[in-house]
Parts: sequence; C-alpha cells; structure tokens
Amino acid sequence: MKRIWILTVLLWLASAAGGGALAATAPAPAWLRVARALAQMHYLPGQVGWTGLGGANPQIWWLWPSGTPSALQALTPNSPGSPLLFGALDFFAKAHGLPWSNQSSDWFDPDNRHRLYADVLAAHRRGEYAPKPFVWVYVRKGTPETLSIWRYNAATNRGKWVLQSPTNTGVPGAITPNGTWAVYARFLSTRMTGCFPHGECYNDSGVRFVNYFWDGRAVHYFPRLAYGFRQSNGCVELPLKAAQSAYRMMHIGTPVTVAP
Repeated sequence: MKRIWILTVLLWLASAAGGGALAATAPAPAWLRVARALAQMHYLPGQVGWTGLGGANPQIWWLWPSGTPSALQALTPNSPGSPLLFGALDFFAKAHGLPWSNQSSDWFDPDNRHRLYADVLAAHRRGEYAPKPFVWVYVRKGTPETLSIWRYNAATNRGKWVLQSPTNTGVPGAITPNGTWAVYARFLSTRMTGCFPHGECYNDSGVRFVNYFWDGRAVHYFPRLAYGFRQSNGCVELPLKAAQSAYRMMHIGTPVTVAP
C-alpha cells in the first residue's frame, strides 16, 4: 500500500515582548521537540517535522504512517495539552518509574513539566524505545456500539486494526462522554460502586480488566446477556475475551476516543 503522508499546518500567532514578530532564529518550543522525540522513540506513531518557526508562516508536519485511520489523524498533537501527547508522556513516565500522571496537578507546575521534558530528551539521546507498541482505542456509539483497537508497528511504519468487539456505553443520564482521554489507572480486578440514574445502586467486587480513562469511566469486562447498546453507568463494557485482549494491549497512557 502506498505510504500515506499527512500534512498538518499550524499557524502560530505569536509576538515578542515588544509587539514585533518572533526572531527568525526562534527555537522550536519545548513541547514540539518532546513530541518529535516521543515519536522517534515510538511512544507516538509517525514522525514530526517543521520549518520556519521564527517566520510569519511557520509549518509543522505530522507524518502519519500507512493505515492510520482518519479519526486518529484528527487527533494530531498540535499543542502541549494534546491528549495524545499527554498519553505518551504518561506512558514514558510509567516506563521510567517517574512520579507523573495527567490526572495530577504536576502538569501545571512548569518546573515539573520541564523536568519530565528533560528526561524524555535525555532518553532520546540514549537511543531508547518504547517498551510496548502504541495503541489507540476507538469507541463508536453506533448501532451496534463497538470498540476497536488500532496498533502501530514501528518496524514496518504501518498500523492496523487488531481488535473489534461489540461494547456497551452509558445509559441516558449517565452517558459516556465523547472525547479523547489517556488511560490513567489499570486493575486486573477492582471494586466498583455507584448508582444508576433511575436509582438502582451497585457494589460490585472483582470487576476485571479495568482501564480507567476519565474520572470514573473505564474500559472493562462486565457480564451481560448481550452487548452493543447503552446499558452501563458510564463505563465502556466488553465481553470477557475482548476485555482480556484489550487489557493485554492497553497500558498507562493509551488514548481512548469515544465518538458518536
């Protein structure tokens, strides 16, 4: 298949302290250099390049690998707050035993953020690589509702769908929100408690293959007679075999996109 090169152009509307344009020698911002390092270490798929950052019309390219779905391309990291960049930083921190989480206040401390950036750039200089492949979880609230996982192969610079399963999202009043978040906690087994909008409450022990991605929402196994429609209290529920497979492929930092 012909290699797919996706061009994303970002216009930087910035000015110097005196109100003039940025100097022609302005360096790339730290987050962009870190994004490139993470991509070259395969914490993110594809490659990053840029030209003219000090000029009036700077350009940044994200070169997506062959087989990248359009919905993933739409998540091009274009700012320090990108969920893909957050996820890659979380995974890097987890792999290196660093005290970091996108769920904590650490990100908003510039010193902490720059220390993490420095660790990423140092690992890149050492020639390190991500310990597991980049994967992306895509949940569609269609008919039926589905969960799919796309995995990047750095050796071939290609990606493909490796899992698809019917799934359940939240009932009206406890919907699973649309958006993209990075997995922040994982449990082989844990207890879940809560109440449905109609008043029924639950206290379920031993919920298995749990991947929390936003607030109390998680991708996990839950036994149901059928899957493919809204019946959870906001989580993304899977059948047992699909939940096992998803748990093996996912990790801290895995981006989860929920779409209509």
